[in-house]
Amino acid sequence: MQQWLAKMFSFNVRLILTILVFIVFVFSFFVYVDAERDIDNANNIRLHSFLLADELRQSSDDLTRMVRTYAVTGETRYRQHFDEILAIRNGDAPRPEDYHFIYWDLVDASNQRPRPFAKSHALLARMREAGFTEHELSQLTLAKEASDALAKIEQQAMALVATGDPTLSKQALAMLYDDAYHQAKAGIMQPIDDIFALMSSRTDNAVNQALQQAQFLRWVFVALGITLVLLLWHLKQRELAILGVPVSQLYGLITALGRGDFTTDIAVAAGKEGTVLGWLSQMRQQLFQLEHTRQLSQERLAHLAHYDALTGLPNRLLLTERLQEAIQDAKQSKQKLALAFLDLDGFKMVNDRFGHEFGDQVLKALSLHLATLLPPQSVIARISGDEFVFLLQPLANLQDCQPCLERILHSLADPLVVQGNTLQLSASIGVSFYPQEQDIASEQLLRQADQAMYAAKQAGKNRYALFDAAAEQHTRGQLKQVDDIRLALARNEFVLFYQPKVNLMTYDCVGVEALIRWQHPTKGLLAPAAFLPAIEHHELGITLGQWVITEAFRQYELWQQLGFNMAISVNIAANHLQQSDFAMQLQEICRQFPNVPPSMLELEILETSALQDITGVLNTMEACAAMGVTFSLDDFGTGYSSLFYLKRLPISTLKLDQSFVRDILTDADDLAILQGVSRLADAFALSTIAEGVETTEHINKLLEIGYLYGQGYGIARPMPAAQFAVWFSTLSQRFIKG
Repeated sequence: MQQWLAKMFSFNVRLILTILVFIVFVFSFFVYVDAERDIDNANNIRLHSFLLADELRQSSDDLTRMVRTYAVTGETRYRQHFDEILAIRNGDAPRPEDYHFIYWDLVDASNQRPRPFAKSHALLARMREAGFTEHELSQLTLAKEASDALAKIEQQAMALVATGDPTLSKQALAMLYDDAYHQAKAGIMQPIDDIFALMSSRTDNAVNQALQQAQFLRWVFVALGITLVLLLWHLKQRELAILGVPVSQLYGLITALGRGDFTTDIAVAAGKEGTVLGWLSQMRQQLFQLEHTRQLSQERLAHLAHYDALTGLPNRLLLTERLQEAIQDAKQSKQKLALAFLDLDGFKMVNDRFGHEFGDQVLKALSLHLATLLPPQSVIARISGDEFVFLLQPLANLQDCQPCLERILHSLADPLVVQGNTLQLSASIGVSFYPQEQDIASEQLLRQADQAMYAAKQAGKNRYALFDAAAEQHTRGQLKQVDDIRLALARNEFVLFYQPKVNLMTYDCVGVEALIRWQHPTKGLLAPAAFLPAIEHHELGITLGQWVITEAFRQYELWQQLGFNMAISVNIAANHLQQSDFAMQLQEICRQFPNVPPSMLELEILETSALQDITGVLNTMEACAAMGVTFSLDDFGTGYSSLFYLKRLPISTLKLDQSFVRDILTDADDLAILQGVSRLADAFALSTIAEGVETTEHINKLLEIGYLYGQGYGIARPMPAAQFAVWFSTLSQRFIKG
């Protein structure tokens, strides 16, 4: 590791040095480029200087050419060109662009100019701006003055030509070619020639100096480039010494490790153990070991997650997976399967007597033994304690599993010897089947087998029981109806209808019977027979009974305000009446309605209900009677009533069931029963009321045999409270007339 760190330190030093050299290399490049620019600038200055000096010479030649042409031809345009050339040189006229020696050769007879004009700029001023030395400028000034002097001679010659006199024209022409003219011309050219020599010397020095500087920088640049290449080569060698392999190869190895490929070996050449490649190879080996350990742990965890640690059998999770697969196979193959839930009978006594360690050994021995009793494709699983589940498949018929179940029961009944102890065991088995009329999930199938196992235990143990799907579906339907009733009570969907009870002789209404109805949101108005049987023995039936009594008190309070003061009778279930706190609950309702006398309430006990605790019921009824509440025995003659009831219970009224009243006009036996009950009621000082009164003939016959009170469809059907108020106000018109 220290060696590797030392290499990294050396590499970093070389890298920093290389970066510095690279920076100097880049800087030298820009300096070299500036030197090349200096050479170009020096050459440009040299060229510009020569062009300016030559323009002075050219302007003098152009003036000579124009004046001589004018002297020969007499055309005024040449005199005009002469004046314009002189004005351009002096800065009195715009200077054409790209003004050089062929410019005036391109101007045609129509004076059409070949190029546009720029700004006016005197030639001598441009020379000063171009950087001429003072000596060069003095020579240029001499040449300019000599040119101006010659221009005056040329202007005199043009003035002679302009007179039009041939003699004077010849004289002017002679002036332009005599020795004096040539000497004046030479006076112009000699300073210009000296200027060329001076400029050549000056600009040559500037160009040579720039060339020498550029040549020096060129060598510096090349040297730095070679140094940089050498440093990069050494840096690459140091990189290989640190990494062990090229970066691209190392990147591929790291990428493979990143993908989780820990199995491919990373070869390290001799002497490269201390490189990054050697370290990566060691890390790969460590990761391979960690991955191998992780896989072993994962396999172990997967085994523990799917198999029972004690017996090695599949556990509940694996059983569920196998069961789901079996259900899918059964759907496709149109075959059947059975799920058997086995629970050892009384195995707790084995643990209590011999200890849990011995019990575990028994379970291990049993698991091995049970596995030998199953068909080849079956699955056995231990899901808890002494509970095992068998998946029996495939089955052509459901009866095919019975021999296997009987074989298991008989085998378990045989004595089992474990660690020298002989045990006598048995088991209860519950069996559910697939498919069923409705599709079913695996967990529900297991619950069905569990329920059937408990049924086997209740039937005496050491046997198997088959799950009854139809009974289960009926139970689920009942539970659903109970939930619907509970929800309906919370939503105030129940209402009370009232059926009048009248004096058959005077037609007076002596009371009403409150009858519950369910205003179902989708099924409409439901009679009690459609929902009360589902909660007959459920605590919800007691809650609903309390609601009926409370609503009867509330309705009586409303009727009091209308002047109605008849009693309201309410049917009470036997299990409701047998609640130990029934009288206290009724007293609490009375406190909620202080203006309602408890004596208005009559509780009707269904004779078809069996009263288990007569003493408790008697105490409850006496407590209620002390509050003023009365009791009647409903549907008398159809159920559990006995003379003991009439003797012990504080009953005030007997209600004759309509099955006896309906046929009294044609059935002598029914008539005799009603006559006998009437005499029995007289003996016990009880009132009677006949149910099922449908016609006037029924009323007359009942009055004839001593019945004064009645109720039935012939008098009035059950009706809502609002409709009852209308009925009561028109009682004389609505009552059946003979």
